[in-house]
Amino acid sequence: MDFRLLGPLEVLDAHGRPVELGTPKQRAVLAMLALEPGRIVSLDRLIDELWSGEPPSSAMGSLQVYIAKLRKALEPDRPPRTPAAVLVTREPGYLLSVAPGQVDLVRFSTWAEDGGRALGLGEHAMALRHLDRALATWRGEPLAEFAGHGFAQPVAARLGELRATAMEDRFEARLALGEGAACVPDLERLVEAQPFRERLWRLLVLALYRAGRQADALAALRRVRTLLADELGLEPGEALRTLEQAVFAQSPELAAAVPGPARVEVREPAPAPPQATDGLIAREEPLRLAAERLAATRRGRGGVLLVTGEAGIGKTRLAQAAADEAEARGLATAWGHCAEDTGAPAFWPWLQILGSFGQDSAGAPHLLSGEPGTRGEDPDTALFGLHERVLKELTASGEPRLVVLDDLHWADASSLRLLSFLAGHLHRTPVLILATLRPEPGGDPEQLRDTLGRLAREPGTDRLAPAPFTREEVSAYLARRDLTDPALAGVLHDRTGGNPFFLNELLRLLDSEHRLDAASLGVPAGVREVIGRRVARLPEPTQDLLRCAAVLGREVSFDALAAVGALPPEEVMSLLEPAVASGLLAELPDGFDYRFSHALVRDALYAELGRLGRTRLHLRAGEALESFTGVEASVLAHHFGAASRVGGAAKAIGYAVRAARRSADQHAYDEAVGFWRRALDGLDVLDARDGADPRRRHELLIGLGRALRAVGDVEGARAALDEAIRIAADLRDKAALVSAIVVFGEVAVWNWRAYGQSDERLAALVEDLLDEPLDDRDRAALLGTLGVELYYSGTRRAEGERRAAEAVAIARRAGDPALLTRVLNNYVIASWVPERERERRSAAEEMLAVPGLPAGAEVVARVFRMAHLLRDGELAEWERDLARCERLLGEVRRPEPEAMVRIAEAAGRTLQGRWEEAERLAGDSSALLDGSSMWGPDFPGLITLFTCRWARGRAGEMAGGLVSRAGRPDMMPLRPVAVLAALEADDHALARDLVARWGTEVRHDWSTEFLTVVWGYVAARLGVPEPADVYARLAPYAGRLVVSGMGAAGWGSMHLVLAELARAMGEPERAREHARQAHETHLRHGLDHWAGRSRRLLTDLG
Repeated sequence: MDFRLLGPLEVLDAHGRPVELGTPKQRAVLAMLALEPGRIVSLDRLIDELWSGEPPSSAMGSLQVYIAKLRKALEPDRPPRTPAAVLVTREPGYLLSVAPGQVDLVRFSTWAEDGGRALGLGEHAMALRHLDRALATWRGEPLAEFAGHGFAQPVAARLGELRATAMEDRFEARLALGEGAACVPDLERLVEAQPFRERLWRLLVLALYRAGRQADALAALRRVRTLLADELGLEPGEALRTLEQAVFAQSPELAAAVPGPARVEVREPAPAPPQATDGLIAREEPLRLAAERLAATRRGRGGVLLVTGEAGIGKTRLAQAAADEAEARGLATAWGHCAEDTGAPAFWPWLQILGSFGQDSAGAPHLLSGEPGTRGEDPDTALFGLHERVLKELTASGEPRLVVLDDLHWADASSLRLLSFLAGHLHRTPVLILATLRPEPGGDPEQLRDTLGRLAREPGTDRLAPAPFTREEVSAYLARRDLTDPALAGVLHDRTGGNPFFLNELLRLLDSEHRLDAASLGVPAGVREVIGRRVARLPEPTQDLLRCAAVLGREVSFDALAAVGALPPEEVMSLLEPAVASGLLAELPDGFDYRFSHALVRDALYAELGRLGRTRLHLRAGEALESFTGVEASVLAHHFGAASRVGGAAKAIGYAVRAARRSADQHAYDEAVGFWRRALDGLDVLDARDGADPRRRHELLIGLGRALRAVGDVEGARAALDEAIRIAADLRDKAALVSAIVVFGEVAVWNWRAYGQSDERLAALVEDLLDEPLDDRDRAALLGTLGVELYYSGTRRAEGERRAAEAVAIARRAGDPALLTRVLNNYVIASWVPERERERRSAAEEMLAVPGLPAGAEVVARVFRMAHLLRDGELAEWERDLARCERLLGEVRRPEPEAMVRIAEAAGRTLQGRWEEAERLAGDSSALLDGSSMWGPDFPGLITLFTCRWARGRAGEMAGGLVSRAGRPDMMPLRPVAVLAALEADDHALARDLVARWGTEVRHDWSTEFLTVVWGYVAARLGVPEPADVYARLAPYAGRLVVSGMGAAGWGSMHLVLAELARAMGEPERAREHARQAHETHLRHGLDHWAGRSRRLLTDLG
């Protein structure tokens, strides 16, 4: 294809046939693009030139019509939905994507330059050939038909100068080749036409002289001298004066080729410099760190690099620069974009990444789901297997890789957990994950905080935060656009706060409105207003389609958008052209899909819709996408859920349930919780409209309760299941009751209830069910659940223990490992009182022996046993259980089990006198339980901290805080500790007041033994409670080490407190015997701190 500008605009196709180019304005568009082949001509510039700076409101739409018609003319055989290859959309406008040699203007310029260069080297024949070719491209006056357009006049003038210079060079070459006489007629005509071009006169004089016409040569010199003097009042230039002297002197040099005067090169102006981009100004330090991490990754030391900053600060641009650098260094690179509230399936960014690294469309989802045979596994074990598979996929090749997770703040919880797992391993591999995120909360704030906390503790994690531009950096940014007004830089810095995206958008808007000067006040105050005004410049149909696209998310499927907009594909492509050209939308490679250039663009468009507009469009989106094959249930649940009040509720429920079950199959339990809740939201809408559907609500609540249980939200699960139980009871549906109640008895670290509380109504329901015929599995599950429920019931605790023991017996007979596991867990909880120490340990060990015990259940069983091992002084075995738990936590990856392991570890470390380590463990456990629905998340940490301070004589510092907390009814177990802290602060009056206020009663439960020990130390110093009574209660357990419940703290040998009590009772011999046995126990187990304490007591006792 040949584009001709040197004469009337003309395009010849591949067969040499002229192409019909349409109307004058349409031809003008092509002319502007052809003047700059391969370079972007901005949309605003095209509009301004076509309408001379006063475009009508329809200008954008008209331009799109011209573009579409030109594309059809230039590529008549292009199949539908195939991207244009010649007239290409490229932000911020269009470009003519042709080889430079396909434009006559470029050919002319190239040949003319080649001719001038050959002439300068004395290669006259070659110069003549180049110049003849160059001048042959001219067919007439260039751009004459566009004389009324501002772009044409300066270009035509410069082209004329280029042609004149080329003609002069050609005469120079001909004269050197001895064609002087032949040149005279043409030169005579030219000096008549252009009398002030001295080089032409000089060439004419030389041609006349060499033709043997010396008199005519002198006459020509007189003519030019007179002309210049009369018309301009000037003398001839130096070249002409030198030639005149040579002619008068008949210099021999005139017979040879005379070098031309110094050439002033006049180049064609057409290819304008590239438009300024959002270049990476002021990013040297982040880029340096990124380069260092990439270099380390190539050496096998990967990890995680977090790029944090506000929206628009340039995180993704920095990530792209790092990705470009990675590819230059030979690293394979893949991107995963986290979706904001679009119903994307769990693990969405990882699906993209694995696909980029070679997993096909079916393989990646398979990798991120339960493989055959895993459905029956413990959720934690299955999830660990999934995480291991992804780690293997990323690292198996051994090649260095960069993984970019863009917009991590929008990641689903399952993707975040997978990132946490990978971060613990990648620092030893050649894989680097670069994640961009905003500082504000995103899709799952709690999980994001937890993930970032874990990442901060992992080796190989770095963080960089691009800063806003300073005023000087804004000036540098503007300088790239040839804007040097310091006042403008100041105004823009003040208005944008140095945010690069806002700055760029504002510049585009002001440029399009011709207000790029500091005096232009009224600059929009916010980025949404800027985007809104830029969108308003687009044709109305394009604006409407963009709003449809905003409902579909940041990444927009072409087919989905066509379906939602109910438009033919070609019309969709045509309507989106202006948005792509203006930089609001980008075409994705390898297909026809689109992506908003920035999340803020999508947000601004979505916000414009208003609630009703969004709701209606979501319904249209859901209905359109239903007909598509392979659309995720999560996506449909999202759209119908957003449209539940305008007819989408029923479908929202169905798709949300499917999405929840799919998420559970993928071990994405947080997402499952969200989808069950969406289903319930949809049911609320249906119930309000059509009347209640209790059976459906019961089903959904059971699903929600199980999902909440899987993520460790005990309180939330209990509330959902309580409601499900109420519904089932009202319906008098036994099967529905059983299915909800037995969830309360599944394997757990501890009781679901707050301290000292039980649900008598639930217990009564279970007892009523047990009076009816049941199969063994239901009966055992109900009995175990009842045992746990009665634990805090006071007088019925022992009955609950018997019920749990009965459940174990049934499960043993049934030979069902899963059932036996859960009821043994029930029994341990139901029997946690001092006198059942041996039975509990036996149950925990039987639980550990169950074949195929899931990882989560094993952690629970070992935490149970670790408390018994400490009490029995089996410290080596305790260390082995702790090490096993540490390995299992890599599979479990849930906060509650990890917190319990840390609490159990803290007990051992306090016995060993490792105070700093114990305090750190207390902090870790408190952080893990922060926000947990388990009872007393701060209780274990406080006990650990008190122990560490007490050992170092500083427990009194905690008195005020402990007294405040212990005053709460749900923190009764903290009360004796608060009294002891008051005594350590030497405030006996406060201690007596607290005893008078709270009493000294100790409940019969997990806290009994430890709290009795605490009261023992109080009694030994205060005389209250009665030391002899406390001694009698503790004496049966004299051979044990003191441990708080399942952990938190160890207080040495029971003999130590018994010795203090015996001394207070006035029995020094008994006190010395207990102190001696305590000291021997401490020495035998290597408990140095407690040995020192017992030794001092022995000394005091004489």
